[in-house]
Amino acid sequence: MSFRWFILVSAFSLCVASAQDLTVNGTVMKAADLAEMPRETVSIPDQDGTEVHYEGVPLREILKRAGVPLGKELRGKALASYILAKAHDGYEVVFSLGEIDATFGNESILVADKRDGKPLFGYQGPFRLVCPNDKAGARSVRMLETLELVRIQK
Repeated sequence: MSFRWFILVSAFSLCVASAQDLTVNGTVMKAADLAEMPRETVSIPDQDGTEVHYEGVPLREILKRAGVPLGKELRGKALASYILAKAHDGYEVVFSLGEIDATFGNESILVADKRDGKPLFGYQGPFRLVCPNDKAGARSVRMLETLELVRIQK
């Protein structure tokens, strides 16, 4: 059995998100907020085998800003939590906090807003999760709208 644990970290949490926003645990993050955060670039092969370069903010940085327990706070019951990533078209995937945290799995997962130096187009964006270490691309959620912390109760 699980329940959803929402963290409200700013007055923006009551705002209605637009197509250019990302909702993280009830907090609306604008594209401008993400542009000011630490950025990285990752390269992955495209379907035709060419190299594609995505630029964006590491997922762990966004989660830290939203108050998600990481680092020294990721102990005990917090380890039985996961991030539910939701896309505009209803697609959903899950990431454990342990795989994201730098002291555990240290997965490099990016919330990208650019591809090859240009903003993501149409069905790709405005945000996309990019998981360069996944062997299959199924968790690279396009049209990303929401990141939600879910804590499992035992």
